[in-house]
Amino acid sequence: MFATLSRIVPKTDTLAARKNTSMHLLRNLMVLSLSAACCATAVQATDFYVQPANPGPVKGTALSAISLQAMGARLGQTDLALDPLALPEQSLRVRHKESSTSGTTAGKWLRARRPGSSSTDTQLNSNAWSSDPTAGTSTSTSTSVQESSSGSTGTGTGDGSTSADGSTGTDASTSESTTPVSGATSESAATEPAPETTTTTTKTVTSDTSSTQTEPTGTDTQTSTTQPTTATNTSTAAPAPGSTWQSLSTLLSSGQVKGGDRIFLMDGYHGAILIRDQRFTSPVVIAPVPGQTAHAESIQMRNTTNVVVQGLKVWATSSSAGAGILVRTYGDTADLSFLNLDVRSVADAANYVQWDSSTWLANKRNGFLIDGNRNTVSGSRITGLYHGLQGFGTNVLLENNIIDGFSGDGLRALGDSSIVRNNKVQNCFQIDGNHADGFQSFSRGTDGKVGTGTVRNLVIENNKLFEWTSSATNPLRCKLQGIGMFDGMFDGILIRNNLITSSAYHGITIAGALNSTVVNNTVIRPDGAADKAPWIMIGYHKNGTPSKNTTVANNLVTRINTKPDTANNIVVTNNIEVTNSSTEFTSVNTQNFTLKSGAQAIDAGTSRHAPPSDIVGATRPKGKAPDAGAYENF
Repeated sequence: MFATLSRIVPKTDTLAARKNTSMHLLRNLMVLSLSAACCATAVQATDFYVQPANPGPVKGTALSAISLQAMGARLGQTDLALDPLALPEQSLRVRHKESSTSGTTAGKWLRARRPGSSSTDTQLNSNAWSSDPTAGTSTSTSTSVQESSSGSTGTGTGDGSTSADGSTGTDASTSESTTPVSGATSESAATEPAPETTTTTTKTVTSDTSSTQTEPTGTDTQTSTTQPTTATNTSTAAPAPGSTWQSLSTLLSSGQVKGGDRIFLMDGYHGAILIRDQRFTSPVVIAPVPGQTAHAESIQMRNTTNVVVQGLKVWATSSSAGAGILVRTYGDTADLSFLNLDVRSVADAANYVQWDSSTWLANKRNGFLIDGNRNTVSGSRITGLYHGLQGFGTNVLLENNIIDGFSGDGLRALGDSSIVRNNKVQNCFQIDGNHADGFQSFSRGTDGKVGTGTVRNLVIENNKLFEWTSSATNPLRCKLQGIGMFDGMFDGILIRNNLITSSAYHGITIAGALNSTVVNNTVIRPDGAADKAPWIMIGYHKNGTPSKNTTVANNLVTRINTKPDTANNIVVTNNIEVTNSSTEFTSVNTQNFTLKSGAQAIDAGTSRHAPPSDIVGATRPKGKAPDAGAYENF
């Protein structure tokens, strides 16, 4: 099994990759383990059931199916199975923990779909059961946190100078009242709003596939057409007497929940979920009753470890919800996982393409802000929000997520040794002074000041960042910056196999790179036009510190704005600047940036710097040398 897994971990001679090779292996094990955690149930484990504050059904505009790029294609080319029942017991670990689930046996519950399955969306089945749930406990008061964003500023020069930021407004660090983000302890009570009601039938746990609107997805012929999900079949027994509780907070405060237990949320609205001071030694899974839909106003966790939250729908229902973060973890958390969540600003966020400025501002909320250590967000859909998915902690994994419609930044990772891969970001809007980035990182010093520290060992790979894929027009459409690292030093950064469509200058910019690698990325204008931008640039830190020991190779880009620098060991080689997209790409009009026969990128790369596989898992090289860009086609 370990030999099989190693084939997923790209090997290269770069320093950044060597630093991250062991992390890649651990993270691949982790992805398997999280699914396995949902299936591995201790012999004495207990199932609990939680009643909603307001019973279902849950109202929410159906989301159109969006193809996430490479999950099936990449893993389907290996012998690796995501069926947790087929995994050996020693692989049933969560995150980086070395202790296995000793004393446990695999049970039937949420079973992961094997990669390459032709199923478009996973359905959960449940045994029919009826009961009169009772619990001798009182309903708890829910709490939530409202947060606002502020932070790094700067001005894009547009002239190739190295003092590049690109942000024109405040957008970076967060605050909660007067308490810093990390280690914050204060809370504000929130009144549970009444949920919206409807006469429609109950939805399944997974994301909806029908839609009231059709959106082009910017996919290509090598892209998997499956919605990211992990759960498939299963059933649960009827609740045992005494196992049904009136609220999640009452259940957790009872002290009865232990590692390995499962908590099923019944059909309906569960208010704002707060989990604090719950430090489990093995995973506790929180998910809807299979076949039912559980909706939360928000989720936050403090001083908590080993919790897996799967399949919930999260959005604000109150017209006075205000700005805030819908899914939030703090610096005292670890080993948390959020799988297959449907996170939206409001229930009808699927209609974001038609929103005007006032609607966007009224719904200006953030999706995820993940602080702490070894926390994961995977397979989730984030719709119609400001900042989509932010990883502030260390060893954070952001993988296989879709950010669809955003007006701040799509992705962020600020913590050391984090991985951002296989995500899809599309359709950005300009509603304030913030300049939207598909991905952004910035450092924070020991005093919390932006730009005074160093971000280390960050991997950004196999992501697709599209400025615009919708067939509709909107005057708020932004000019997207692709991957922006403007404030701080960035040491051991690995950026590879990303596809970026951007009409702003900064396609990929690192202002202060050390020991870093930018290889085999495709960075192009959405219309494919030859221009000065977007560019790839390795520049100086704003304080004048030069970048050093960094390689820019095998990229297919509108413009390279970096020159070789022998004194600082800046290597720039085998990059191709696109002058005619019609002869280079399969179809710019459909956002298909695979290569045409005869493209100048074919065999233009160098094997010395190329990853062994491309954005969809195709082996490099197919010809006499690797192709330049994210795709290996010939």
